[in-house]
Amino acid sequence: MEIEIRPARTDDAKAIAEIHAASWRSTYRGTFSDSYLDGDIIKERLHYWTAQLNSEVQRERGILMAVEDDVCVGFICVCLEGEQNWGPLLDNLHVRSESKGQGIGRRLIEEGRAWVKARGAFERWHLWVVEANESARNFYEHLGWVSSGGTVHYSPDGTPYPVIRYTKMIY
Repeated sequence: MEIEIRPARTDDAKAIAEIHAASWRSTYRGTFSDSYLDGDIIKERLHYWTAQLNSEVQRERGILMAVEDDVCVGFICVCLEGEQNWGPLLDNLHVRSESKGQGIGRRLIEEGRAWVKARGAFERWHLWVVEANESARNFYEHLGWVSSGGTVHYSPDGTPYPVIRYTKMIY
């Protein structure tokens, strides 16, 4: 089966929201509050992604989907308006749990990188990984991303959690 990577459209918000919510529920139990994860986060994520895909800011965001047999199996969101000292932000990368290990995340990152390169002479880009997410940290480190310090972020319900910034040269 062939995986197609394509730009997300407004009508893709529901598929993206479902993957995002499922990823958070399976990965961030014990990091985000149970009440948030057990709540209607699909609705909350649908509202978020619908706004992102309909926004004027969307021109500054590359939201790409991996599609297999007309089903979204993963997505990436890259923001050009990252942080000036760190370059564009790889803001989201999520792949359906049953599709992991097939190179989809790697392909999405490469397509996200190409999207950024086509929009400017950026030297590097960065991302944040939840400190407790060993799997994601190992994945990014395997791809050559380098840890560059940490801080605390807050989930949509206000739960604080430590994160690590990773950077990588973009060219």
